[in-house]
Formats: sequence, C-alpha cells, structure tokens
Amino acid sequence: MIFALPKLLSLGLRTPTPMAAITSGSMWPVLRQGDLIFIQGIGAKDLKIGDVVVYRNQINDTFTIHRIAKLEKEFITTKGDANFQEDPPVKYDNVVGRAVSVFKKPLRIPYIGSITVFASNFKNSEYVK
Repeated sequence: MIFALPKLLSLGLRTPTPMAAITSGSMWPVLRQGDLIFIQGIGAKDLKIGDVVVYRNQINDTFTIHRIAKLEKEFITTKGDANFQEDPPVKYDNVVGRAVSVFKKPLRIPYIGSITVFASNFKNSEYVK
C-alpha cells in the first residue's frame, strides 16, 4: 500500500509531482528546510497573488517553492518570504502546481523532507563521484 501512495496522490492532486521537500530557508517561517509539502495541480487562471507555488527552475532543473508576487499575461513573478528580492519571471508552463493549504497555510510535514535533502546532498558529494 505504501508504494501506491505517490500514484494515488498524483491522481488525487492532479499532478505527476504530488510532493516536494523544502531545501532552503527562503520560505521561512511559513515553510522550513526539511518540510515536505503536497502539490496540487492547478490551471493558470486559478492562480492568485499570495499562493505558494512550485515551479521548475529552467536554469538548474530544480523545483522552486515560492509565493506569487505578480501575475502577468505570460509570466508569474515569485518571491521567497525570507528573501529581499523577487525571482526572475517564469512562464505559466513551468508551474508544477500550488501548495495544498489548510486554513490558508501550506500543509507541511516537518522533517520528512530532510530525507530528500540529505539524499540530494549525498548524491552531489565527493563520496559518490
């Protein structure tokens, strides 16, 4: 049953990527490094300023999880809550989804995402090369 969970979440949340780990402190204090969040597939017309979204960063092929600061015709601009500057605009096509929220706060499971962060750091370390 545990192995079917990602597939069930993908179907229920309408996205091929239903979960993501927070890997930095850019969304502190709302989201902390090591948190696991759930991602809901969403259409561009349903996005709102203030939504926490996940998008594929084209520069380094990773996910970025930040809050929408601006909505434009072809692009969105996001910003991490703990960051001073906005991110470069991204196309709507790069948006994977919106963080599932409960009482207007992203639903997070503390520490579980640390497994992903650790594995990613280990994979990129000199011990694996």
